[in-house]
Amino acid sequence: MASDKDTLVSMGFSPAKVQKAWKATNGAGLQPAMDWLLEHPEVSDEPDPEEEGQSLTSTTTTSAPAGSTDNEEGEIKDGEQTAQSLMCNDCSKLFRDPASAERHAIRTSHQNFSESTEAIAPLTEEEKAAKLAELKARLAEKRALKAKQEEEEKRQSEKIRRKTGQEITDARAKMEEKEIKKAFEAKRREKEQDRLAKAKIKAQIEADKRERAAKREKAKQQQQEQQEQAQASAAAAAAASAPGVKKEYNEARLQFRVPGSGPLTQTFAADATLDEVYQYLKLQGCNEPFTLSTTFPRKTFAERDMSKSLKELNLVPSSALVLAYI
Repeated sequence: MASDKDTLVSMGFSPAKVQKAWKATNGAGLQPAMDWLLEHPEVSDEPDPEEEGQSLTSTTTTSAPAGSTDNEEGEIKDGEQTAQSLMCNDCSKLFRDPASAERHAIRTSHQNFSESTEAIAPLTEEEKAAKLAELKARLAEKRALKAKQEEEEKRQSEKIRRKTGQEITDARAKMEEKEIKKAFEAKRREKEQDRLAKAKIKAQIEADKRERAAKREKAKQQQQEQQEQAQASAAAAAAASAPGVKKEYNEARLQFRVPGSGPLTQTFAADATLDEVYQYLKLQGCNEPFTLSTTFPRKTFAERDMSKSLKELNLVPSSALVLAYI
């Protein structure tokens, strides 16, 4: 009949690993050794150095002298019996080792255990075969569970890798989009600055044009005023040198200087009122409120002068008037 150690070796465990399991379980039997081997798959197949030393020592140890009258080998006295098993005091079941008793306590919640000198019978061949089948099934289950765990870990790792890759891609896309928006915004600001600069230059050019036009208009008005003054001086001199007989004039020739257009000249009756002159100018397009004044001597006509004749206003026979918009 094969021993428990041989059975474990026949199951594929190395003799050194079986010896370590046997030592760890204090020789409790096949089942505890099987459980220990399943729980410690990382144990090396190399034998322990102290095991080798003990093996060498055991080969050189001699037996006691044959004629010795002391206790025979293996004989024990009364009271020297050693514990052969553990008993559950709650249900009177025997267990080969503490590990089996611990599993029983976890399963049944029993707490009272004691050592027993009663030895548990060794397993039969059928029991050993059943234990072997159970062990193989447990090994296959552990391998399948480990393979499943590895597959799940691999799937989770791949999922994490894909998620990380997607996050990196999204982050890169967002960064590129942000950079594009930033470039567009910079271009927009640049265009806006160019537009403002051009508008400023254009406004400055228009202001310069208006200023030059105003200067030309002012110079023109000054020149016309000088000419009118000269004409008035010449007329006054001619009148002073003329005979004392006063000439009667029935018409008044008026010349108007209008801003933004050429001068207007029109002949009115001497007894025409200043209001008629205003009406004529309005028909010529001077629709905005305006005033009339002489250049020399300087006089601006008021509302009270509207009903007076041109003769009463000394605008006969000819005069130059300046139109100014209010």
